[in-house]
Formats: sequence, C-alpha cells, structure tokens
Amino acid sequence: MTDVDRDTALGRYLRHIISHNRYLQLQGIRSGGRLVHIELERIFICLRATQRRLIVAGERWPGKERMPVSGERSQPDSQATLTTEIVTVSIGKALSKHPRLVVLGDPGSGKSTLLRYLALISARDLAEGRRLVQDRLGSAEPRRLPILLPLRQIGRFLQARPDEGTEGHARLIEYLIAALASERIELPKDFFDPWLTGGDALILLDGLDEVVDPGLRRRVSRLVESFTQTYPRCRYVVTSRIVGYTDAARLGESYAVTTMLDFSREDIARFLGNWHRLIAVAQMGEGESTDAHAARQTRRLLYFINHNPRIRDLAINPLLLTVIAMVHRDRVKLPDRRAELYAEAVEVLLGKWEEAKGMSEAPVLLRGQPFDTGDKRLLLQDLALYLHERNQKQIKVEELHHFLRARFKGLLREDHAVEQTVIRFLAMIEERTGLLVARGEGVYAFSHLTFQEYLAALGIAARDDYVAYTLKRAGDLWWREVILLEVGYLGTQSKEKTTALIRAIAERKREPEPYHNLVLAAECLRDVGDNRVQGDLRQEVQRRLRQDLEAPPPLFVRWFRKAGIKNWIEQRAQAMEALVRTGAGFWTMPHGEPEWVKIPAGTGWMGSRRGRTNERPLHQVELDAFLIARVPITNAQYHLFIRATRYATPRHWREERPPKGLESHPVACVSWHDALAYCLWLSRETGKPIALPSEAQWERAARGDEDQREYPWGDRFEAAWCNSEALGLEATTPVGIFPEGASRYGCLDMVGNVWEWTSSLMDDYPYPGQGAARRAREDLTARGDRVLRGGAFGYGPVLMRCASRSNGNPDGLGPVVGFRVVTSCSD
Repeated sequence: MTDVDRDTALGRYLRHIISHNRYLQLQGIRSGGRLVHIELERIFICLRATQRRLIVAGERWPGKERMPVSGERSQPDSQATLTTEIVTVSIGKALSKHPRLVVLGDPGSGKSTLLRYLALISARDLAEGRRLVQDRLGSAEPRRLPILLPLRQIGRFLQARPDEGTEGHARLIEYLIAALASERIELPKDFFDPWLTGGDALILLDGLDEVVDPGLRRRVSRLVESFTQTYPRCRYVVTSRIVGYTDAARLGESYAVTTMLDFSREDIARFLGNWHRLIAVAQMGEGESTDAHAARQTRRLLYFINHNPRIRDLAINPLLLTVIAMVHRDRVKLPDRRAELYAEAVEVLLGKWEEAKGMSEAPVLLRGQPFDTGDKRLLLQDLALYLHERNQKQIKVEELHHFLRARFKGLLREDHAVEQTVIRFLAMIEERTGLLVARGEGVYAFSHLTFQEYLAALGIAARDDYVAYTLKRAGDLWWREVILLEVGYLGTQSKEKTTALIRAIAERKREPEPYHNLVLAAECLRDVGDNRVQGDLRQEVQRRLRQDLEAPPPLFVRWFRKAGIKNWIEQRAQAMEALVRTGAGFWTMPHGEPEWVKIPAGTGWMGSRRGRTNERPLHQVELDAFLIARVPITNAQYHLFIRATRYATPRHWREERPPKGLESHPVACVSWHDALAYCLWLSRETGKPIALPSEAQWERAARGDEDQREYPWGDRFEAAWCNSEALGLEATTPVGIFPEGASRYGCLDMVGNVWEWTSSLMDDYPYPGQGAARRAREDLTARGDRVLRGGAFGYGPVLMRCASRSNGNPDGLGPVVGFRVVTSCSD
C-alpha cells in the first residue's frame, strides 16, 4: 500500500480486504512438504455469461399487430415489437453496463471467486492508486470501496433479531461493523457513511441461495432491496446458485440477471496454462525450463480432456477444472463422473499419493497407530455433516475444538493428550491438505462449499438409516447438492443401495412444490448413470414425470391456483427439463428424429372471415396425409446436427453447445436456410424425406379439419395454455409443457414460444389448390419472404390464432424464430 496510510481506518480496512482475498481458497498442491499458495489475480480469468436483452424486431420480422377485440381501439400495424433474446457477454461488460447485477451459476462456477476478485482489485485500486478494475474489466467507473458481505452470515445475524417488517439498511452496516470487529478491525461507526451516500461503494453480496429458510431468504432479499433504495448510486453484485434463485429470493426489476457460462475450450486452455505455470514456478522457480515444463503439462492435460467427452463435460468450471488438474498430477487416468472426481480430489488433498510414495509423515498418533488418510477423511466427514446439519459453512475455533475433543476422547485416555492431538490435527489439516482453512480470526471452513457437501454426502451414505435421513431433507435446497453427490458415491458402492434411495425419493409423498421429488430423482439418475441402478427405474421415473405433466394430479392443480400461473409454468418447465435429461424427450436417438403425429388426408379450413387482410378469405384446402413433429425442433436436436456437420451455430450458442439449461427449449435464431439445411441432414440420416411444413400443412395440424376454431384448443384464448405475452415469462420454455393447449391431433406448442418457419412463399390468399400454382408457392428456389406461423413468447393473443400469418426474410436470424418438420405418410 502506497497511496493510503496503512494506519488510518481506510488503510486498515483495505489491508484486511487485500490479505483475505489475495490467494485462491482451494489449495492442496504441495512442494517440499508445504502448500503452494496460488495468487487469485494470477489464476483468475474473466468468465462469460448469458443474459436476456430487450430488442426491437427488424422491419421484416413479425410486429405486435393487434386486431380490435372486445371493444379495444385498433392500433397501427407499424407498432414496434419489443421482445428479448439471449446474448453472451463478458462478466466485465455486464458489470460495467448494469449498476445492479445478479450473477447466477452452478456449484463451482466461480461466483464467490468473482466477488473476491472484484473486492481484491477494487481495494488495490484505492490502496495503491491503480486502475486494475478499468484495465482488467474494461470499466471506466471511478474507484469504489469494496464491501463484501456473505448473505448466509447476514441471515444468521437477522435470525437472532426480531423481524418487525420495517428493518432497513442499517442492519447490514450493523452486521458489517460487528463482523470486522470480531476480526480485530476496529472502525468508526460512521466509517462507511460517506462512501455509501456518495455512491462510491461496490456492494458484493454472496450466496443468496445459502440463506436456507425461505422466510428468512425473503427477509434478506427485502433488506437488500431496502439497502439498494437507500444508496441507489452505489453498485451492487449479488450471487446465487441457479436452483436457489426462486420467487422467495428474487430481487426487483432494477437488478439485471446474468447466468455464468461453462468454460469454453479457450477458457480451459488459458486457465490450465495459468495453473500449471504457477505450480511450476513455485516448485522450480522462474526460467525457460519452468515455462517449457508448464506448457508440456498443459498440453498433456488438454489432449486428455479434448479426447474424452465425459471428462470434457466435467471440465466446465473453475472448481471442477482445478480438481481435474490436481488429480491429473497424481494419476494417469481421470474418473469421468463428478462424485468419483471429488473422491479422488479429497484423497489427493489428504495426501494419499504422498503417503503411497513414502513422502509424508503421520503427524498424529492414536494408541501407537498412524492417523492415515482414511482416518482423516472419516473425521472430516463427521465435521462436514455436523456443519451441514446446522446450516453452517463456518465454525468458530472454540466450537471446532469441542467437536474434535469429543471425537478423540474415546481414542485417547489423558485429557492433555486429547488437547495436544486436536492442536496437531488442526495444524496438519490446514497446513498440509488445504481442505479445512482459516477464514479470518478464529473461524474455520472447508475450502469450498462443494467439499463440505461431498464429505457430508459420504457421512450420510455410511449411515444405516441413509434412506430415511435423506428423505427427511429431500425438500430442502440446502441439501440438494449433498443428495446428488450421495447418490453418485453410492453408485460406486452398491446398485441395490443406489436404486433404493432414488426410488424412495421418487415415491416420497411430501414435497415443497409440484414435481420436486420426481425432478430430484431424475437428476440423481442422470448423475449416476443407467448401469449403476437396478431394473427399469429410469423408465419408471420417466413414465411418472410424463404422466404428471400431461395430466396434473388434483393436488398440483390446487397448488397452481394458489401460487399463480407463472410459478406453475416454471415448475412444469423444471419437470420437462429433468425428463429430457433422462433421455425421454419428444425425439429418438441417435439422430434426434422427432416424435411424429399423423395428420390424415382431407379438407381443412384456412384463413378467417374478419382477420387481417393477409388472412382473408376463409377458404378450404385439400391435403394428402402427412406426419408432423409433435413439438418444434429443440436445441438438443439441433445440437446433434451441428456436431455431425460442423454447421454454424446460432449466435447465442457458445462453440457447439446450446446454452446450459435450454436443451429442451425450441431452437431459435435460425434462418429459413438453416432450417432447410437441418432437414437435408436429417433426411440423409434417417432415409426419410424431411421438410419444412407448408403453411397449409401447419394450419391443418393446428386447426384440425372439423371447424374454424380460432386457437388450437378452441375459440377462447387461455393464457395458461401457451407461452405468450400474457404469461409474462419473456423467454422460451421447454417444449411440450402446455398439454392443455394441444391441437385436435395432439400437436403441442403450435402457438406461442417461437415463431415457426414454413416452406411457403408469402403471398395473398386463397392458398392455391393442386397444380402449378401450388408448386410455385412452395418453390424452395424462388426469391421472397417466407411465411411464419404460431407467434412467440413476446406476442399477444391475436397472433396466437391458427389463422395468423406473418413473413420473414429467409436470410434473417429472427431472435424468436424456430421451426418444426414434416415427412410423408406411407399409409
């Protein structure tokens, strides 16, 4: 520190922030018997994320034209269309653009590390007169005082105080001053006031999902909102796991939401390059030979990752990639399942490999026997479970000593021997394993929450009552990752035990919201794999999920009426995504051929009597029988096409992968020509003539052949039966989650979600009968706009009608445009 006096209150505070965030929290690499401390600034890479962006549709894309209904005044057809699309941004850009930002991510995605990095470089900017935030994140913001607050600890702080419903921003400052004082950082009570009132603070709020109790989480969210309103000029970043950012926790509309992306190949290479070089420098010192050694290690591991699809699927975030790198240093072969990878990482951190090579000593003796890796792991399992049962991530040193004394007392006779053993054990665990680390003055925690969760999972799996114990916690988000890791571990031990637990979860009667238990069971099946369970458990879970989606039980319907349409649809979306992850989508492998619906030959209605000009006149068209996809083509199906052909990906995809969590959503941002390319590929792979539907085929599948119905389900618009503007979701949903909105033939998502390309040229009605005129309308080589059908999530009821038509530039990449396909019918 040079620009700020170290002995002032500001100097003490900045020194505290810098020292507490300088090093990577996950250690475990040893050189000469000592841990190598990796500096966070030298390993950190600026990750990328997705977020939704409000856009105005181009002039050749569907606008929100509205017909006057129920006495409404007509609106001009030129009204601008506002909708959203998914875009990829760097975290730095998102931070610069949005003064209030929520960062969502899976376990280990780097959310907490991001906040620690922001706190570190912001503190260094103030302390040293630097411009690190500007240089590394591209932000031209003035220097700000970082304030890093763990929301779990704030929740516990609030829990000890009555909720009067009116508590304001002062609670957060009260907690912060008390927390700093406990670490011997004494500050004036008004220390933060000028920074906050002047808008010169960067408020970093970590782990909203870790406030376990939903009521307390709502209280914390309310407090954050109050703080934001009191100090609106400050910048705010809030992190949460994706599964924990529910209605109980969501912040207001002033907060933009972004979701961290998995590592790309470039990210993996850069991260591993940094990691191997830092380890090599610690072991060998600076020099050309060090750089060459690090480069060789990086190339070797990259080759292994890129040529092993299951390992590549694991190498998706900083934590997992760090674990892979650690394990790879000591093993020739890497495990390809998450729970097994964590198992190996724990063994590496506990020194198993050094013990095997005779490089380590056993620092704790119990009755003359070495306290080996297995003993250490069992003790840490007990500690992890002890913490998790108490909803804690940290433990005070006094409580930790008490815990360890109780464990060692049964093994050692004399009290002084017990105390000495506790001290030596703690020193060994902290200095030589990196699994349990000091977090400030007199506080310990596991180096990453995931290690606490994994070790707690081992502790549960070892219990005789593991099923009953797990079921008691199956509805609690705090235990979700623990349960998944427990099942993953059991899968390596016993098919019988694994099957019993997953079946018990699926059959559990109590659940916090509809589909919760079946979704959790499906996630467990995905993690553990088919060959590690008995019988047809996967098919059983798939059948029950599909059944409950197609015909919700009365209990679910009552919940929906109480919770509202939006919550209901979100629950169904989670269920459909879980169903797809178990391999039960509306398509079959290996090529993703759609589930077909037969449309019989006959005459059907097209157009309308009183619709827009391009819908008139109402007329009938005769068609041969054909098969049409039950749902639009999904990202998962389109990914198979991309992977097989190396065709260009939609602009919001990263490399060859669709956005995580959107695999079962309809593909979007595809041109008419892209859709034709997909049809050509699928035709070649299946031997069937796959094509886009004509608009006559599309309307026949949506409307049926018996009446002139307005919507696929009837003449009255139902907001809960399709993904339209009326739902207010502002995003696509998984295909097939609106069974009530099915057409007469059973086609789903015919309206809403995404517009769908057809093969037809846009021209006036009536649609031509058989012969040259129809062939000209369906000429794939002709120039001109193509017909779009079905509306999309950002559009109103008028454009959800079966007769509604719009046009699109066949070269354009509509942000809410996808497609479904047809094929011929042999009988």
